[in-house]
Amino acid sequence: MFDNETHKLKWIIFIVSAIGGFLAMMDSNTVNVALYEIAKNFNISISAAQWAVSAYILILSTFLTLFGKLNDLISRRNLYACGYLVFALGAFFNTLSFNLITLILARIIQALGASILLSNNYAIISSIFKGNERAKALGFSTALMALAGMSGPVLGGFLMHYINWRAIFVPSIIIGLVGAYYSLKYIPEIVHKSEFKFDYPGMVYQLIATLSMLLIIAKGHNWGWGSKRIVVLFILFIIFAIIFYFREKKISYPVVNFELFKSKVFLYGNFALLIAYFALFTNALLFPFYTQDVLNKSPLMTAVLILPFSLMFMIMALLNGKMTRKLHSSILMTTGTILIILGYILFTTTGDKLTYWNIIIAQALIGAGSGCYQPSVNALIVSVAPMGKMGIASGILAMFRNVGMLLGITISVSIFDYIKQINLLKGLSQTDAFIKGYHGAIYWAIFFGIVCAILSYMSHKAYKHEKDLKY
Repeated sequence: MFDNETHKLKWIIFIVSAIGGFLAMMDSNTVNVALYEIAKNFNISISAAQWAVSAYILILSTFLTLFGKLNDLISRRNLYACGYLVFALGAFFNTLSFNLITLILARIIQALGASILLSNNYAIISSIFKGNERAKALGFSTALMALAGMSGPVLGGFLMHYINWRAIFVPSIIIGLVGAYYSLKYIPEIVHKSEFKFDYPGMVYQLIATLSMLLIIAKGHNWGWGSKRIVVLFILFIIFAIIFYFREKKISYPVVNFELFKSKVFLYGNFALLIAYFALFTNALLFPFYTQDVLNKSPLMTAVLILPFSLMFMIMALLNGKMTRKLHSSILMTTGTILIILGYILFTTTGDKLTYWNIIIAQALIGAGSGCYQPSVNALIVSVAPMGKMGIASGILAMFRNVGMLLGITISVSIFDYIKQINLLKGLSQTDAFIKGYHGAIYWAIFFGIVCAILSYMSHKAYKHEKDLKY
């Protein structure tokens, strides 16, 4: 009886913990579908609206390491409940936002909550499960993350279709409050007594360098590449990037351990991951604008057209573990990249008329490629890290993934906006100029996909070389 109760309690804790990660991932996917309506409501451009997503990812990724370390110092129960509450508070403020600035501020609050949830959900699950049960629980949690990517756009499209864009944040408020209650009720109050050291200056330097880089990419063609603001931002980026690098090299508790990059597998793998997200987030942000602005489809239909991507991603991510028993991770990475490139080639044939099968097949190819690629590159990168540095390696992996998302959004929107404006000046209609800009961004995504395929191949070669050196 006692064993049954203990087993049941462990899976209740799993649900409370896993839903935190699910919620954080679902929200980021939901907002992509809503950006077109947000841009219309606030009378702003796509390049301005994208900051509602970019600010969320930037803050989330910056604070992951801090909250991950706090997980081992203060009560996990209280910290996780706090993550749920902060996330719910940010979601509530999103529903009240009246312009882009207030929306971005609310998204920043929400991102802080998401950062607590994402940095600690795996740690809580790992602490209560052992052996095969732990692998099973972590697998279920990963599947829930994939499900979040699938359900987010559909839920967002449904709520926007029948209510409005503000309604997409209401589920986050409800789940956040319920999650906080059950966190306090069920999550064990685990505290590890240890000295807390965290590189706060390093985190700030990283934030300034990343934000400066994003502003340069986003505003360069509007402000002028030689303008004072761009020059100042470039100087800030260089100074703080150099300061960050040399600080992390000498400090004993770095945010980023650069020693790990001595492994070429780790180096090529992380940069392949970053470039992959350049490609993936090109369409993640621009596709909802294309369907709603050019094709005049509803948010609900937009969500339905995104569904093949999410469905194939989830299927391939779940099958990835079985495939890696027969094929090496680097081979699956290369295969995934090729599928992504093929999907984007199909997207270059889109126009101002909806061709269902074209879009469905293209989305399915990109989703399948992403499902092959992402778990494989994660496994490859972590596998070459020394036993005592796997946590740090995972943190670096998350940082490269999130920076890739940010750069993918910023670069693709900048390319789109630049090409669109040129074609408007040539006298093209809004629709034709939009399609030209959209295709221009897609061509760059294909280029990034090719670079990613090359880096994936290089990581495979490096893995074979490093393996030969060990044995």
